[in-house]
Amino acid sequence: MKQLKTLGLVVFAAAAFTACNNTEFKTTASGLKYKIYEGGSKDSVKIGEVLKFNVTQKVSGTKDTTLYNSYETMPEYMPLQTVPPGQGDYSPIEILPKLKKGDSAVIIMFVDSLIKKGLAQEAQLPPFMKKGDKFIFTFKVLEVFKNDSLAMLDRQKEMEAYQKREEAKQKADSIAFEKSGGKQKQIAAVEEYLKKKNITATKTALGTFVKIDAPGDGAPIANGKFVTVKYNGKHLLTDSTFQSSSFTVPIGQQGSIPGFEDGLKQFKKGGKGVIYIPGFLAYGKTPPPGSPFKEYEPLYFEVEITDVSDNMPQPQAPPVMPQEQPQKDTKK
Repeated sequence: MKQLKTLGLVVFAAAAFTACNNTEFKTTASGLKYKIYEGGSKDSVKIGEVLKFNVTQKVSGTKDTTLYNSYETMPEYMPLQTVPPGQGDYSPIEILPKLKKGDSAVIIMFVDSLIKKGLAQEAQLPPFMKKGDKFIFTFKVLEVFKNDSLAMLDRQKEMEAYQKREEAKQKADSIAFEKSGGKQKQIAAVEEYLKKKNITATKTALGTFVKIDAPGDGAPIANGKFVTVKYNGKHLLTDSTFQSSSFTVPIGQQGSIPGFEDGLKQFKKGGKGVIYIPGFLAYGKTPPPGSPFKEYEPLYFEVEITDVSDNMPQPQAPPVMPQEQPQKDTKK
């Protein structure tokens, strides 16, 4: 079923690009290009109603990169609200109120325009994006709900169905991966690295390796705890840093990649050390689009546990890593 959906998406995108080269695309006052394919409904969407839709986001340029595809996860939901003048300019928010149940749309945003309008800075563009590229969004409206309550009930059903699909897939992938010997090969690769570097680290039952410089003398780390940790994340094969930061992770809620959480459980508050993670316990087969990670790449984190508590600390701006993204991946 997923293959049919993906095929439909490719055909739809191809039609969009053909239309873009002609005169079928319209332009909003802010310069946004869009094309709506009507689905036959005559009922316009009203303020307060909730759109249920599938969406894809892609960067098109020298190298095409798919950033998000809800067809591979679950639909999105968005209440239609009144947007103050200027706040929704040069954004897909401009187009969504024009859609009805069954409608599809293609929306194109130009990176050059984002920079010119001050919505992005050239010096801070991610590595997969550059001047001259385009953002291409596709939308397919599946349903329109009269209120939030109805939308939330539907979202819960979609979430439960998605989780069952993911659990089944992850189980199948894990069995196939282990039968192929992939797990042992990746564990052996980390062991070889540690031997070469003359590093003594303890292997956990899951397959993570932990070098404990100081175990800590505070509260132990266990499921249900909130752990604040300073870390320096590195690529194991090059020893190069991809990010240094601090964040708070809920233990036992899949708030981080499995090997990172598994390693944290070997410490207490005040602990310091290094967590070495085989690729299948890091970002696995499909790292997040645009991330600096390769398929099944082993990583390691130099960590310092600054706090262990029963409650989530006051909200802070979350860093990108090493939190896990909701993409397809092997169960780690």
